[in-house]
Amino acid sequence: MHQGRMDLIRKVSSEALVMAMVLAIFWPQLSAGQKVKIKPTTTLQEQLSNNTSAADRFRNSSNGNMGSTHVSKVNVHSLLYSGATTRVYAHLMPWWGDPRHIDAGYNSHDPEQIRRQIEDMISRGIDGVIIDWYGFRDLFTNETALRFVKEVERHPGFTFAIMVDKGAIKLSSCEGCSPQQALSEQMRYAERTFTSSQSYLRVDGRPVITNFDIDHHFPGIEWQRAIADLASPPALIFEDADGFSHPLSSGSYAWVRPSTNDLGMGYLNKFYEAGLAHRQLLTIGAAYKGFDDRMASWGLNRVMKQDCGQTWLKTFARANDHFGPSRQLDALQLVTWNDYEEGTEIESGVDNCLAVNADVDHNTIRWTISGEENTVDHFVFYISDDGKRLMQLDTMDAKARSIDMCSYSLGGKFVGYVQAVGKPMIRSHMSHPLTIKAQCGS
Repeated sequence: MHQGRMDLIRKVSSEALVMAMVLAIFWPQLSAGQKVKIKPTTTLQEQLSNNTSAADRFRNSSNGNMGSTHVSKVNVHSLLYSGATTRVYAHLMPWWGDPRHIDAGYNSHDPEQIRRQIEDMISRGIDGVIIDWYGFRDLFTNETALRFVKEVERHPGFTFAIMVDKGAIKLSSCEGCSPQQALSEQMRYAERTFTSSQSYLRVDGRPVITNFDIDHHFPGIEWQRAIADLASPPALIFEDADGFSHPLSSGSYAWVRPSTNDLGMGYLNKFYEAGLAHRQLLTIGAAYKGFDDRMASWGLNRVMKQDCGQTWLKTFARANDHFGPSRQLDALQLVTWNDYEEGTEIESGVDNCLAVNADVDHNTIRWTISGEENTVDHFVFYISDDGKRLMQLDTMDAKARSIDMCSYSLGGKFVGYVQAVGKPMIRSHMSHPLTIKAQCGS
């Protein structure tokens, strides 16, 4: 190759290398100097509105149920110990719209409402639903159960099971039948109708059936006779610590016990210790926000305080005290998804009695909260051109109390909001609007 051409190539290559080095050094600063363009991804209205399957018209009730609002969709499993393989199930009451019960704002028969409920459960990280079943002769609740099954089957990976309530014998018995005969009939129907579904909850291939208070109200029941005619013997799950010792027990579940004076913590301790002593059986723990049955026609004025979300968090902490990665909790039941009469529903969320107060301090946004920090999962900072259409600028952990606007390339005047996102199921809160014009040095 000609010597002059070689020198030219060397010169060009050398200049290109120098230019590349200059760009490598200064490109981040050049990029940082570019102004962030606000591209709305949500709205203020959306962040303040009801994002649950609770009825839009549902308002705060005297027994502690929170009116429909914006709640955290952080995965419920995050409240469990690190490495948990625990399956989480919502306990469903299927009778809203039946005149025997109060008005919860929706009809449990409504297919659209059922779809919304299942999608809401999934959005919160729930793995399945346990339906409180009053037997096939209780037409309203049975029809809800049937419709729920159809919708569950449209959501692969989401499962369901039934809890045979004592009402299936008291209110749905065959004429002239003994409690034993009534239970046997209901179990045969359950096998034909529910447990054959591909979406039915199974343990080691056996369909899981729980029951509520049947042995307490009908002590003469013989479960072996009740399942004798079934083609596929179910895994029977009983209740409380004593449920592990039942002769036919495949496991036991915990429940909310409002008669205790320690938020049920002693009861849960006893239950989990019994579960650990029977590791070959299924242990289904319980999480609940509180209890208040003063709106129920059968109520006994029993109240377990919610304490602004602290009871909810304590029930998870109790499970975490007993279980961990090396000894897993099999399952956890949320007690309940929607019992509006006994004040245990979490469908509308859990109130943490919190507020966010934010101010502009030169180029820094600072905020405080009134309420318990341990109910907050994280903070989100939104910016907006018009105060209505929002773009998420950043997220901060629950310890954060400020954000430096000069850390971002923002130009002009804009509106900002600080949102406190609650821990799973807990209400989220938005600050008042902040008028911001960052004046950062060059």
